[in-house]
Amino acid sequence: MNIKALLSKLKQKSTSAKGRSIFTFMIFLLISTIFWFMMTLNETVQRDYRLPVEINGIPEGTTFITRPPQHIDVSVKDKGRALIKYDWGNPPKVRIKYQDFIVKGDNRIVINQEMLGNSIRNSFGSGCEILSIRPDSINLITTSRPGDRLPIFFDISAATEPQYIAYGEMKCKYDSVTVYSLNGIPSSMLNVQTEHVTLRDLTDTTTIEIALKSPAGTRVEPSRISVTIPVEPLVTKKRILPVHVINKPQNVTVHTFPANIELEYLVPMSLFKNDVATPVAVINYRDIDIDATTAHVNLTQIPDYYHNIKCTPAEVEYLTEKSSAPHVKEENDNQ
Repeated sequence: MNIKALLSKLKQKSTSAKGRSIFTFMIFLLISTIFWFMMTLNETVQRDYRLPVEINGIPEGTTFITRPPQHIDVSVKDKGRALIKYDWGNPPKVRIKYQDFIVKGDNRIVINQEMLGNSIRNSFGSGCEILSIRPDSINLITTSRPGDRLPIFFDISAATEPQYIAYGEMKCKYDSVTVYSLNGIPSSMLNVQTEHVTLRDLTDTTTIEIALKSPAGTRVEPSRISVTIPVEPLVTKKRILPVHVINKPQNVTVHTFPANIELEYLVPMSLFKNDVATPVAVINYRDIDIDATTAHVNLTQIPDYYHNIKCTPAEVEYLTEKSSAPHVKEENDNQ
């Protein structure tokens, strides 16, 4: 539509009786809104704020054993015009000077409710009434001792869906963390444990964020770490193994039927092409039942990453032949 035509149409509507009524209504609405806003600014109102906490003047090398609060929740009452700037902008910070509150010789910062209220009132202005403060006091312990490095113990239990496996070491950016204390860490504290975590039915590599346990009187940095549990599918693999006979006399020859067995098993996908294990299929001559026609096949040198192992056949037929010899010794074939 042509802009000129649109403006002409609007002018026609505004000069009509209905248009003039709407225009008059809008003017009165604007005036009433301005009056309401001005009255609201002069009224005493109550507001809730979350105030950031800032501690200044911390000496170099000082560490807080007790973590300072990041925010303080306050409820205040004041004129609307005094609080409107905080409704539309950032609330004021609660600024605490380290030297004003440190307890000499005690390594503690103690701020009671009255002190905290004064700090908050200074942030808002003298005309502000403090109705509530949460927390209503601050009690912090500090130390100037350097931290001790301790290894991390991962208290994690991970289970996967069938056909998957948690294979490989858990990965973490940190292998050790720093422990700060007031009087030194206990001699019995050899590592820093994570909170216990149980994971179930995993089907893919999983990364979790987990907290570290901090014994009483200590602080651990970092307090939380990210741990990755590698998970991969299990794939089927087969190989043919010759059957070996062990612990037989030298004058005895044993023939098995078949001479080879098929080994079927599951391996992590990453090891399918890099499976360098050398499993061995054996029959122990000492365990052969002379009245039976078959012997059980045992598997040796099986690595721990083989799963759901199946041997086909599990038993083989055998035939023995003896030859005369002046001295007969047993062979121990451990191939």
